[in-house]
Amino acid sequence: MHQKTQSQLLKLLKTNLDGLPQSEIKLRQKQYGKNQITAKRRKPLIIQFLEEFKDLMVIILIIAAILAAIAGEKVDASVILFIVAVNAIIGFVQKFKAEKALEALKNMIQPHAKVIRDGRERIVDARELVPGDIIILEEGDQVSADTRLIEEIDLEANESTLTGESTPVKKTIDSIDKRTINLDERQNMLFMGTTITKGHGKAVIVNTGMNTMFGQIAHLTTSTKKDKSPLEKELLRIGVFVGKITLVISTILFLTGYFLQGEKFIDTLLFATSVAVAAVPEGLPATITIALALGVQRLAKKNAIVKQLSSVETLGSTTVICTDKTGTLTKNEMTVREIFIPNYNIQVHGVGYNPTGALHITGTNVKISLASMPDDTEDDFEDFNLKSLATNNLKLHRNLELLSGAATLCNNSSLVEEKEKWKIIGDPTEGALLTASEKMGFEITKLNQRWKRKLEIPFSSERKTMSVICEAKLTKEARVFTKGATTEVLENCTHVLINGHVEELTAKLKKQIEGNNERMAKKALRVLAFAYREIPKEKTYRRQGTETKMVFIGLMGMIDPPRPEVAKAVALTHQAGIKTYIITGDYGVTAEAIARQVGIVTGKNPRIVQGVELQTLSEPRLSKIIRDNDEIIFSRVSPAHKLKIVSVLKKHGEIVAMTGDGVNDAPALKRSDIGVAMGISGTDVSKEASNMVLVDDSYGTIVTAIEEGRKIYQNLRKFVFYIFSCNIGELVTVFAAIILQMPPPLTAVLILCVDLGTDVLPALALGVDNADPDTMSNPPRNPKEKILKRDFVTHFVYLGLVIGTIVTTYFYVALHGDEVSYLEASTSAFALLVFIQMWNAINARSAQHSIFELGVFSNKYLLGAIAISVFTVFGMVEIPFIQNLIGTTHLSPLMWLSIIAVSSSVFIIEEMRKLIFKLKKA
Repeated sequence: MHQKTQSQLLKLLKTNLDGLPQSEIKLRQKQYGKNQITAKRRKPLIIQFLEEFKDLMVIILIIAAILAAIAGEKVDASVILFIVAVNAIIGFVQKFKAEKALEALKNMIQPHAKVIRDGRERIVDARELVPGDIIILEEGDQVSADTRLIEEIDLEANESTLTGESTPVKKTIDSIDKRTINLDERQNMLFMGTTITKGHGKAVIVNTGMNTMFGQIAHLTTSTKKDKSPLEKELLRIGVFVGKITLVISTILFLTGYFLQGEKFIDTLLFATSVAVAAVPEGLPATITIALALGVQRLAKKNAIVKQLSSVETLGSTTVICTDKTGTLTKNEMTVREIFIPNYNIQVHGVGYNPTGALHITGTNVKISLASMPDDTEDDFEDFNLKSLATNNLKLHRNLELLSGAATLCNNSSLVEEKEKWKIIGDPTEGALLTASEKMGFEITKLNQRWKRKLEIPFSSERKTMSVICEAKLTKEARVFTKGATTEVLENCTHVLINGHVEELTAKLKKQIEGNNERMAKKALRVLAFAYREIPKEKTYRRQGTETKMVFIGLMGMIDPPRPEVAKAVALTHQAGIKTYIITGDYGVTAEAIARQVGIVTGKNPRIVQGVELQTLSEPRLSKIIRDNDEIIFSRVSPAHKLKIVSVLKKHGEIVAMTGDGVNDAPALKRSDIGVAMGISGTDVSKEASNMVLVDDSYGTIVTAIEEGRKIYQNLRKFVFYIFSCNIGELVTVFAAIILQMPPPLTAVLILCVDLGTDVLPALALGVDNADPDTMSNPPRNPKEKILKRDFVTHFVYLGLVIGTIVTTYFYVALHGDEVSYLEASTSAFALLVFIQMWNAINARSAQHSIFELGVFSNKYLLGAIAISVFTVFGMVEIPFIQNLIGTTHLSPLMWLSIIAVSSSVFIIEEMRKLIFKLKKA
């Protein structure tokens, strides 16, 4: 569409400058459908709830409940099903809350548009627009469809949501010859979701709905497959492990009882089934779900909305962060960082449109700041405000006053504060100039009150300058103010302002100015030059000859700067062994400048891969580039390129976190292991495709989430160890009783009381245990590393054997003691197992470090959980109606004392093992 002439285009779309007739609208709406992005149809709530039951561990629990019911253990079956239901409800509610939170953030495409139909202007619902409609666009409007400009006056658009480039694009009505060009090079096109930052115009709609660029990316997003998270894969492995163990145990018990001991078939089957039910760690799925939910709540308080519980742990295993630049590393707010006026180089502090920040004169200890604004520097500078500057350095004050005047008056934008947030109405570059003027101390409101604009010569791509003629309201002064590209402004200058005095612009001075312009440009700063000229007041002013014999004032260099917290966050990711790649639609030189400022790039020659190169690169070749280079920047990339990069990284075995806020980020967000979208600046499409949304758009929150993920993985191992060592202990006790031909020390009901009663709170307390001090100092865990590693399994099996041996021995001694019934011996074995698990919870906090190193009171939640579990077991044993319900009986004080003493042996044995490990390591 960008190649055709205006007449060819109108003919092709069967429309004209008076717009479509109303009779044609309904026909086209039937043909093209509504102008809206068709989101992937949401599953009914009942289906979403039922999906919570598809985890293998949950399926095993359901089978265990059915077998328990068949065996006549209705209480067991009911308790297991209750736990399964609670687990499902927690998971479902968390997803539902996350979706509701995201609904509150949605507000992407504006609902109405101004259109010409039947030769008349009217306001219509944007969803009713059709190809061929003529729409009217003004400054601040959001474009509601893909269009081709047919009329424009000084029109510019911000296309960062599609391209990642924050600098507005100057638009034209001229046709463009090139057949295949980047989006930002189609200067006669306006795309759905972009914003008019300057000027006004008319355009004809060429595509609507899912046929727009916005829609194509949305389709690419919904068609992108999402892989299972590492945690989901790990839970599947654990489920398979538990299933195999349960099947083996049931088979051995059945064969032993029926063939070797000659028991009845049905009795043997029921006994084997009940033990199989007991062998399943019923509390594990619920404990994992609750621990993850608690992690999600902690992150929500820190401004991160997690849509899926397992995403929290996935963040912890991240090995690569692929980050967009605009709006993610940067604020998407142009900011003046350097000012040059002859004899002075000035650094400008502060980020974004907030006019807080001082000006520091390079090579001196002089700093200029507004007395009304908080200071943003901690250096020991000599502080000046405008009044003191005028007294102590009138010449510098004069230069800054004229520079501020030129930046403010030669400007069509507004700086406003809304709800304690500063924003720009108009062009971001002009907004940066207004903010800089405020930082200098020359209030833009007072400047506009003092001067009245009489004539504007708009910016044009040929002249590359903009000029205004202003008259002072209270004096006879009149001035021309000009801003524009340095070369063009200098060509119009014959003089220069130095130390408050006008002097001739010599070749030497001109070279000095050009050198500073080049120096700023090398830092990827966008440089504007400023000039002025005193003129006599006239009744009318002419454009001709206005931009001549100008006096050069100075330069301002600006950039969309990094967020203040990003450098610290990047340093932490480096410390944690996580690679970071910038993937942006912006130019490589700009991306490299930002990358160096935040510490992503530190070497001399980072590898910069452009979109054009990516287009022709095969996956093996791209894979080699990634393998051979530590520092890589991907620039000028399209959504398909981003998807290709993420796919190759995943084939490398990396766990990829992709951050972004634009529509262009959505497909890669979904393809990555963990997609992180921005809540404020992010589009609906990017939020929909992500796993996590940052409510405050803060890059630093990502690092907080990664740390939380690592903490959860560490704690996941702790309570998996805790639960499995207990289950092994229970099985050892049951098998030992069979071998020794003793009655069962633990019934299936008592085992369930341990698994679903006294064990749950300590397991949850382990889930919120403190992170290791070196959590963010270690490299990411190997993505292929399993929780159930050989050394990990060996450890909990060994401890399970110890637990089983202690419980069996105690039961055997009690059973053969004087005046001790089987019910008392069984109850004492149950109570002993619970107390052992309390000591074991303390053991589980670290496989290497003693509790005395960690701090006995460093996890108060665990101490509270142990206290509650101890009181619970006392109640189960001593309260009559509970005794009748679960099959326990009263124990004597002496027996309780012996239980406490014997149970501590597990703690002593583990502490000795840790001491031996420490001595060997030393």
